[in-house]
Amino acid sequence: MRTLSAELEGLGVRRPLLVTDQGLVAAGVSARVVAACGGGVSTVLFDNVTENPLFTDVDAGAAAYLAHGCDGVLAVGGGSVIDTAKMIALLAANAGTVADYAGKPGVPHGPAAPLVVIPTTAGTGSEASPSAGIHPDATTPSVGMNSRHLVPRLAVLDPELTLSLPRRLTAATGIDALSHCIEGYLSERDQPLGKAIALDGIRRVARHLRRAVVDGNDLDARAEMMMAAYAGGASIAMGLGPAHAVAIVCSDQGFHHGVLSGIGLVATLDATAEHAPARMTAVAEAFGLSSGASLAAGVAALMRELGLPATLAELGYAAKDLRAMAAAAERSHFNLSAPFRPSASQYAALLAHSIAVGDMDP
Repeated sequence: MRTLSAELEGLGVRRPLLVTDQGLVAAGVSARVVAACGGGVSTVLFDNVTENPLFTDVDAGAAAYLAHGCDGVLAVGGGSVIDTAKMIALLAANAGTVADYAGKPGVPHGPAAPLVVIPTTAGTGSEASPSAGIHPDATTPSVGMNSRHLVPRLAVLDPELTLSLPRRLTAATGIDALSHCIEGYLSERDQPLGKAIALDGIRRVARHLRRAVVDGNDLDARAEMMMAAYAGGASIAMGLGPAHAVAIVCSDQGFHHGVLSGIGLVATLDATAEHAPARMTAVAEAFGLSSGASLAAGVAALMRELGLPATLAELGYAAKDLRAMAAAAERSHFNLSAPFRPSASQYAALLAHSIAVGDMDP
């Protein structure tokens, strides 16, 4: 973070709204960032971001931005904080509330206020992506927004900020990064540089996530995972797929998004392999699997090795209406660029299997 002061000066930001959560404030992380901003910057603290960010978080942050005469947004935290900050930055320069934009593609809007992000986890890739996901309320799945105006002006990747990340959260966010890289690579969109970045991210996760989980003080492993997360964020721009449709549909019970995305991979990758065999082979090779091995089984094995559930049954997810879940997954925009676009009946079968298999192999 040594260059943060100069970067803020270059963006013309003198009074940023510092968006973070209360845990990072208590841990002293936000204070370190304030110190790195330098004496010429006066920060305004907004630390009311919940674990699964809500519309009310965004609207309150936007109100604080305007009330204090801020001229930029500085996000310090994981994906929830960064996604919230993205939408605050958008509302800082565009009229309305978050409900006017989230989940409503095509709504006209202009550039956001300058946004600088400092991730404290290595997984969501929100620091590199053009998207944000926010929950209307605590019991409703998140709704998203995609826009080039949501891409941060600057991302500061400092692996030292992830050293205190607990083992389970390190594992969950790492699987999140993996899910972005895999589905981004499998996307039907032909973006050769993006595909190369996605494969690089898959290799980094396969080689370094275990190390980061086992020894949280392994700075090299932490740095590699931050690069993998950034690669995942860049991969999101190519589109995702049915694993993320499953993750969003099942996001109504407070479970970690990274775990849900991994479960979505386990549930859908074998079926996807039939529709994109060459790309799936490349992904499996990058992941370190032998020829012909099931990528879904490989991901499940990694998750269980890291202490994460690999199915909805293992997670303890309480499915209320399988038919409604399947219909919602079929409607998901994540299907648009995917090589395999399951029908509602196919989604129902995939979800039912994940709900029923328990600790069996997929």
